[in-house]
Amino acid sequence: MSRPTPCPSLLRKPALAVSVIALLQASCGPGYQVPAVTPQLVKIARAPQSRLERGYTVHQAKCAKCHSFENPADYGIDELKHEIMPKMARKAKLDMADQEAVLAYLLAARQIPPAPGS
Repeated sequence: MSRPTPCPSLLRKPALAVSVIALLQASCGPGYQVPAVTPQLVKIARAPQSRLERGYTVHQAKCAKCHSFENPADYGIDELKHEIMPKMARKAKLDMADQEAVLAYLLAARQIPPAPGS
């Protein structure tokens, strides 16, 4: 009894198979890296370190369940404050303190340049 070939057209076209694999690996890459709460981030934020750490922790526990971390600099401050955070906070069922902590973290993180290769 022979086994079925998973995708015979790819096996007959090695260059295509290699391209598909490379594309899949690239699309599954780390993307924008979540910045850690560092003294630099605290200084930029002008917010207490404990609030930023709470924002980071809540983001990782709630927001990252549904989507990867996107560079917050790709969004305007007003967009983050008045459109994205209220909508996402409702979906993630965040209380006001957690919502404010995540927003403080995102507003600070948007000022950190992406790491090389991100």
